Amino acid sequence: MREPEADDHRSDVLVLIAERKTDRRVLGSMRLQPNLFRPLRVESETRLPEAYQDRRLIEFMRLGVENGNAGKMVMAALSKAGYEICHASRLDYIIAAGRRSTSEIYRSMQFDDVFQGRTVVLSYAENTHHSIFALPIEEADRRWRAASHALYDFMARIEHRDIRIDYGRVADAFGEP
Repeated sequence: MREPEADDHRSDVLVLIAERKTDRRVLGSMRLQPNLFRPLRVESETRLPEAYQDRRLIEFMRLGVENGNAGKMVMAALSKAGYEICHASRLDYIIAAGRRSTSEIYRSMQFDDVFQGRTVVLSYAENTHHSIFALPIEEADRRWRAASHALYDFMARIEHRDIRIDYGRVADAFGEP
């Protein structure tokens, strides 16, 4: 996570970075890679079910945060920023791959398990097994509210003063919806 990968420099990719205010030390990052100009990275490893074909998808990748409570808050902030970008860009689904250790996080955030328990070996993630998850962006708000999700207010209702999104950069990367 310390060194950028080739995909981090693509014009159609956004890398979200969470910095500490006091010294700008990086606390976490996440890459957003849409399928608007080329297939998702995960699609080089497996074919997604028919429901995801011909849809505007985005893959959340390379989520890295510090351990502990601070890391949980950073993960929530990066996820919120990613969700807001997806919603504003009128994308259809967020796609995320998770190792066993992170799969419960996606399930708790109301993501669907695309392959219902079957895992996929991802060559770009050290050839490890990952579950593939999807969240329909237009349903996210309803799902979180129906589940009385602890992050509902934070994710869907509250504008957070410390999350700043350059929507000009989003439009440059993803195009106008």
